[in-house]
Amino acid sequence: MSYLQEIASPQKKRRSIRKVGDSAQYALLPSPALAPAPQDGLTQQQSALANTSLNGVIQVNAYAGTGKTSSLTALAANNPSKKCLYIAYNKSAQQDAATRFGPNTRCTTVHGLAFGAVGKKYAHKLNNLRAIDIINRAQLGWNWEFAGAVLSTITAWTVSDWDQFPELPCSVEGPIYGDLNLLKEIAKVAKQVWYWMCDPKDEMPMTHDGYLKLYQLSKPRILCDLLMLDEAQDTNPVTWAIVRSQQHCPIVVVGDRYQSIYKFRGAINAMDSTNPDLSYPLTQSFRFGHRVANLASNLLRQFWLESRPVEGLGPDTTFSPPPPDQPFALICRTNALVFSHAVENLHAGKTLGFVGGVANYGFDKLLDVHYLATDRNDLIKDRFIKKFDSIVDFFEYAEKSKDFEATRQLDIASEYGQSLEHLIPQIYRAAKSDLSKAEITLTTAHRSKGMTVDHVVLADDFPEIFSAQGKPLPEEELDRQEINLLYVAATRARRTLALNSTARQLAR
Repeated sequence: MSYLQEIASPQKKRRSIRKVGDSAQYALLPSPALAPAPQDGLTQQQSALANTSLNGVIQVNAYAGTGKTSSLTALAANNPSKKCLYIAYNKSAQQDAATRFGPNTRCTTVHGLAFGAVGKKYAHKLNNLRAIDIINRAQLGWNWEFAGAVLSTITAWTVSDWDQFPELPCSVEGPIYGDLNLLKEIAKVAKQVWYWMCDPKDEMPMTHDGYLKLYQLSKPRILCDLLMLDEAQDTNPVTWAIVRSQQHCPIVVVGDRYQSIYKFRGAINAMDSTNPDLSYPLTQSFRFGHRVANLASNLLRQFWLESRPVEGLGPDTTFSPPPPDQPFALICRTNALVFSHAVENLHAGKTLGFVGGVANYGFDKLLDVHYLATDRNDLIKDRFIKKFDSIVDFFEYAEKSKDFEATRQLDIASEYGQSLEHLIPQIYRAAKSDLSKAEITLTTAHRSKGMTVDHVVLADDFPEIFSAQGKPLPEEELDRQEINLLYVAATRARRTLALNSTARQLAR
């Protein structure tokens, strides 16, 4: 396999940043031994946070694998008389944290808080809101574009920190433009749909973000003495509005601004929105060694002008393929390339696993693109793909919008054609739900967030960030979320990391 080809021998020295004149430059320094830790088992950086005075807003800038949860558990343990609340990003993170914090800390998600206060009265009708629900209830005929604008407006409203429903339609990316009379009509219908959602007796589904919005509008006062918000770099505005309004207790905001990867969902980087009273860095990663740390530091320095380097205190990670017969994770940028590798390894007789479950990788969309290409539009299920009249229209969209996922979907549909109709069911049947039984675990960069794996291979479908001359692309050609995705993917490995072409340029 091309992604398992031999990688050049790793560097023998670590690079660290120091100030030279007015610019940050690298000086060659010997590889460090593990930094000495205080007697409580924490590093000096972690110990400083764990023993901080609890006043106002405390910001923790934590690089990948730097032990932020250990630091927070120590902070809570050092304040046994405080009723602490830890807000996790998702359910799995909350469940993991609950096994690590002491009895004075409640671990929850923000949706968990909102459900207990508001959402439970909608339990009987909690579901995703679909364009078809809007079309049927509002009697719009088959006007999918109108219904889609209504849905986008409601989505933007429920993740926002606004106090008033928008007067004109919008999406999480900004306003929707068009004829003013039509826009007013869309906004009118959107407001009516929101009214139906909020009526427990109405059949219109209430979404999880919908009851979270109602919780925010209720101006809640969360009963705790210390509030800790994790993954703040991907907090949506409605969550940040709830947290920042808790003026009665100290707030610890934890995150890695360079792991902000969910802007397309309406997330904001609360690390940049915080005006902290105290700020603590966590730069020493226990996950990987100095080679990966150097790669990550190069990436952050060149594209974010970050002068504080990542420090690798973990295993001596090498830039090499995984050892033979050892399970590994293959991290791709797109679902479409995940599919290609799934097919390749299925034919090779490998056992496969998919982080988050195979159903979450959109393989059915590949089949929909195939149906679009073969003029069987009536079989298309995906609402977005269904909007296109022909494969030519979809191709033009992918090319003009630079939608990498759509481009890869077209490539896959072209390559596999009719065989998609039997390959996709085969992959579903072959996927292992227990990842420990998989020889190859497949995932996207988005879904790899939070993972720690001994052996990682980076796929070659990440967008180019360097020019042909090896220089960073100009600002107008860069999507900074792509920089962050590469940072996330490259910092998952403990033992070996097989680099893709982009990462190799950073490892020099």
